[in-house]
Amino acid sequence: MARTRLLTKWDYRSSLLFVVPAIISILIFLVYPFVYTVILSLSKIDLMTSKLTFVGFKNYIDLFKTKSFNESLIRTIIFATFSTALSTILGTLFALYLNQKFVGRGFARAILILPWAVPWVVIGIMWHWMLNAQFGALNGLLYQLGIIKEYIPFLGNIKTVLYYTALPVIWRQASFSAILLLASIQTIPEELYEAATIDGANMLQKFSSITLPWMAPTIMIVIMINTLYGLMQFDTVFIMTEGGPANATEIIAIHMYRTAFEKLRLGAGAAIGYILTLLCLVLGLVYVNILTRIEKKY
Repeated sequence: MARTRLLTKWDYRSSLLFVVPAIISILIFLVYPFVYTVILSLSKIDLMTSKLTFVGFKNYIDLFKTKSFNESLIRTIIFATFSTALSTILGTLFALYLNQKFVGRGFARAILILPWAVPWVVIGIMWHWMLNAQFGALNGLLYQLGIIKEYIPFLGNIKTVLYYTALPVIWRQASFSAILLLASIQTIPEELYEAATIDGANMLQKFSSITLPWMAPTIMIVIMINTLYGLMQFDTVFIMTEGGPANATEIIAIHMYRTAFEKLRLGAGAAIGYILTLLCLVLGLVYVNILTRIEKKY
């Protein structure tokens, strides 16, 4: 009995030894940066002396008084809304099509995962070349087809460039959305469609009464993920335009980067980061609440 207790104590102590590295890593890479940036967002730092002066919520208040921050926030909302809507719609259409039986369906499903597997930085470089005003692939294709008579500066038009920079996000997230939604469609029992056929339901009626309600929770999850990706986007937009031309694509993440690392206003930069975090958190809670209601309804 004593030996069993001794082994138990030894197992307990040894298990703690295995957990300690993970706890230390969490403290160093998660807890410490979080606490430090919270303090930084409430302070003003002197880079010459590294001295922090507590200013409270002044950094946050001052941000909402500046035109550049408010404009970047509006651009971010437009960017996220546009990319989320199109990527979700396209993902749904891809999923519905790939659920049908046709020659080469397996290959098409395999190809579907490729955009999602490509890193954001690579996507940004690739689409930057595709949309190039002088030798871009998209311009070349449209010109060869006779659709345009001269090359279009896709990334040079202030009024439309924000939507063109959203195309890489739509391309990648449509792939991701289709993968999730296709998995959801494939769990629908065939008996439901057979019963609907017997009742005389047409294709549209089957979709509205069976497919769409069954997919609704997954669609909500897809919308939530796509929205968060749209709000937090930085890599592709920065690589494609660096926030230009004339700040037309300076979304909030790029504004945060410029404020913190170009203007060296680290406190304001940290405050922007937490405003973005709070925005994502609030939207996430709203989406989860809607998702809970959908699950209860269906």
